[in-house]
Amino acid sequence: MTVESVPPAIAAHEPRGVTIVPERVVSRIAGYAAMEVAGVGRARRRGSSPRGTASASVDGDVTAVQLNLTVEYPMPIRQVAENVRLHVAERVHTLTGLTVAHIDVDVPGLVPARREEVA
Repeated sequence: MTVESVPPAIAAHEPRGVTIVPERVVSRIAGYAAMEVAGVGRARRRGSSPRGTASASVDGDVTAVQLNLTVEYPMPIRQVAENVRLHVAERVHTLTGLTVAHIDVDVPGLVPARREEVA
């Protein structure tokens, strides 16, 4: 009977490599996360239609996010923007491990509230 030697586990403090999260990925996560917030009309990546945009810049393990989105009428704009900031920061950090330095939210307009589909 032969016993194989098991190599020692990599110590927790030893670097294992570098994970790079592209700006495009952070932008997409931020846009999706913004859409999860009650009162947000539309949010999407930069370069699409004029309804809303999400873009990000990444420097090492820190990111800054810029969102341009609409708010559903008659939701309070400042409250929706604050909810978006909190939710997007949490989702970006959870999914990427990046620290969110700041989130700019621009609201260029209001849209009619989405109608809930009746089942």
